[in-house]
Amino acid sequence: MKDINDLRQARSAAATAMKAAAAKLTELDEADTPDEAAIATAQGEFDTAEADFKKADGALRRAESVEAAQAAAARGGDEATGGGTSSPITAAARPQSEADKAMGVGFIVGALAIHKGDRAGAAGYLDQEGHSGISAVLSGATASAGGVTIPQPLAQEVIDLLRPKVVVRKAGAQPSPIPAGKMRHARLASGATAGYGTEAAAIVESEPSFDNVDMAFKKLTALVPISNDLLRQSAVAMARVVRNDVVMQMAAREDIAFLRNDGTSGTPKGLKSWCLAPNWKVETAKTADAVEALINSLVNLVEDADVSMMAPGWAMRASTKNFLAGLRDANGYPLYPSIDKTGELKGYQIFTSSQIPNNLGAGSDTEITFADFSEIMIGDALNLTIATSDQATFVNQSGDPVSAFQNDLTLMRAISEHDLAPMHDAAISGATVTGWSI
Repeated sequence: MKDINDLRQARSAAATAMKAAAAKLTELDEADTPDEAAIATAQGEFDTAEADFKKADGALRRAESVEAAQAAAARGGDEATGGGTSSPITAAARPQSEADKAMGVGFIVGALAIHKGDRAGAAGYLDQEGHSGISAVLSGATASAGGVTIPQPLAQEVIDLLRPKVVVRKAGAQPSPIPAGKMRHARLASGATAGYGTEAAAIVESEPSFDNVDMAFKKLTALVPISNDLLRQSAVAMARVVRNDVVMQMAAREDIAFLRNDGTSGTPKGLKSWCLAPNWKVETAKTADAVEALINSLVNLVEDADVSMMAPGWAMRASTKNFLAGLRDANGYPLYPSIDKTGELKGYQIFTSSQIPNNLGAGSDTEITFADFSEIMIGDALNLTIATSDQATFVNQSGDPVSAFQNDLTLMRAISEHDLAPMHDAAISGATVTGWSI
């Protein structure tokens, strides 16, 4: 079965072909001297495109039905006897608490590792161990040269776990599925205007203008070495450790990408790169007056752009937040008492990330960002592709090659796809500041 995103892309392409064929047919029909042969050819092209669309639409609907069935299977609880024990094992693929969310991904990775990537063997193992709901999900997962694509319901649980760990997601950025790897959002570039006039004066016309926001998948990969000793131990403990490793690896890289990456080398374009040049400031002073002036300026830039301000907030390092909390006015009172009381600055929530550097410039520069995060869109494939190997060699962070086989490790690779773009780039402001840390 084709991947559901490929089916969506095929349906979209067929719809585009139908539109082009219909336009061509209309043009030929309206000609002063209709060319019957050309009309017949165009009609044939339209009929072919229509048939392709119906075929692609039917295939997509079937795939969506299968995915819905897998989600239903994953939500059910099962009782079975597994692992050679006589006691019943209750296996509910749906998490019973936040601590157990996305455990199914950990179970799948562990089962694939034990069975050296064999999906059928891994599914059978999960079923035998009493996890028939997760086994059903794995059995219906899409196999590819890149591994096994975890279906959307289970992958969504991983994305949900990323939310509190990735500043942009946590602050209120709006996730949306990208059905075919690319998405174009139309946005209002300039609005219509209105005005007053005298009785006989002509009404001045106005016309809104539009442009586009384009998003295309960027591939995020996580490479996690897992001790085979762990895989030989308790399945639940193993699943939890694997899940945590996947989430933490992906969260750390996604956080810095959404905040600071420039869109090159296959990375998403982060908030700093989307920020308009006049909206990004530089401040080398760290006195109370200089700090207050800059903070007010960043808020004013966004508010004066008529942004909706539905989810405004700050992104900065924790040390910068603590520096601001420690500032005193001329009378010795805290300049921003709300930071310690409610975690807010100027009435807007502060979100901290250790991925924002504090050693920029000469070594003491860092960055702060203010944005209405409801204006930030995250286009997401909403799936996760998993592959495992106990034979591979990888390069560790020190640059040294490490043999998984020699070190009794299993290497797990996770791939997700997403992109980020603001609906209006005026919704972002920020600054590079010197010495704003403690």
